[in-house]
Amino acid sequence: MNYDEAIKFLFDCVPNYQKSGKTAIRKGLKNIKILSNRFNNPQNTFNSIHVGGTNGKGTTSVAIANFCLSLDLKIGLFTSPHVYDFRERIQVNGKNIEKSFLINFISNNIEFFKENDFSFFEINTIMAFEYFRYSKVDLAVIEVGLGGKLDSTNIIKPIISLVTNVGYDHQNILGSKIDDISREKAGIIKPNSLFIKGEEQNNIDHIFKDECIKRNSTFLSTSRNVKVKSLSKTFSKRKIRIEYNKNQTFELNLENPANYYLMNTKAAIFAFIKTAEYYKKVPLLRKYNKNKFKVYGRWNIISKNPYIISDGCHNIDSFKSIIGEINLSSFKIIYFITGGVKEKKWNEICEILPKEYNYILIQPSNKRAIRTSDLKRYFIENKLNYNIKIDINDALKYCKKLASKDDLIFIGGSLFLMSDYNEE
Repeated sequence: MNYDEAIKFLFDCVPNYQKSGKTAIRKGLKNIKILSNRFNNPQNTFNSIHVGGTNGKGTTSVAIANFCLSLDLKIGLFTSPHVYDFRERIQVNGKNIEKSFLINFISNNIEFFKENDFSFFEINTIMAFEYFRYSKVDLAVIEVGLGGKLDSTNIIKPIISLVTNVGYDHQNILGSKIDDISREKAGIIKPNSLFIKGEEQNNIDHIFKDECIKRNSTFLSTSRNVKVKSLSKTFSKRKIRIEYNKNQTFELNLENPANYYLMNTKAAIFAFIKTAEYYKKVPLLRKYNKNKFKVYGRWNIISKNPYIISDGCHNIDSFKSIIGEINLSSFKIIYFITGGVKEKKWNEICEILPKEYNYILIQPSNKRAIRTSDLKRYFIENKLNYNIKIDINDALKYCKKLASKDDLIFIGGSLFLMSDYNEE
């Protein structure tokens, strides 16, 4: 078996949520426990930090991993989905999983995988845990796939659990009420451990506090423990000062200036400080290497003349955040390339989209993608200006022909759009 064959098996031969949606989900932990037993519970061989939430869990996970490198620890990172390369999902010290390990892992266990009804994500999860054991990591930052309580990653026993925030997303799976979604996400809280809440949300934080009481765990609020001041900001970077416990101060340069990233960074720093305390180390962020672990499709500046920016904003809250960020600048014309999956509440998203933008609708190359012929009706109903193009590359060619240096071309609505982008 070669690498392409191993990847083909993962994407074409097992149920895959990214391709098929809800039918690919295996609710509950039965399958992942079968897998963990087969591999002698690799998740118990390293410490971990578990990161969930509706928005920002990927960027928060990456930030924590980068910060923790300054503690001279070997760090693993498991995130999803990937944007360009499957191996982005599993990293150690900023390097993608070795192709040889992936090939051997699949080829040595392919019959077992075929005989059982394991999903794409379940296989990925156990592969990540096994790779972290093989690599002898000290600490792994594990991003929740979907929800929390019944997510495959929820067999770990983390030193810290963190939920960035709770909003409306995946209601067809997690429930239609914000309380139901919160309880699913609170399911990652483990007994006798630390739990960090990123964004303060008075309407639902009591659910996390109650779960902490039940499990004899400590509830920690980021906003009540960490203060952040923005010292300077441009469209491409921001400098901040962080204050913790009134006696610890850090200054950081962020390559992502967006306000949502600022909140994620705040939570990541708090998790990093608590990790340093756990390891009895001094949290020296001056040793922080921001270039080791990378995150794609989050305020990614592709070009500056004109500005071309991509961000995988995928629900109404993230759309609101991105629109707010764009409107802080004085672009002449904004070309907004968008598309995504059918499950999104496009009627609600289109209601908040600015009428002065120029929208270019495309269909990502994914079975779950909403067709432009269906998507356009929401734009018509909300009297939004739109054009339809074949794909992301066709849309970018169209926008580049029209745009001047004072304009913005934005790509957002789904990370699948980034996957389709041909950077050449």
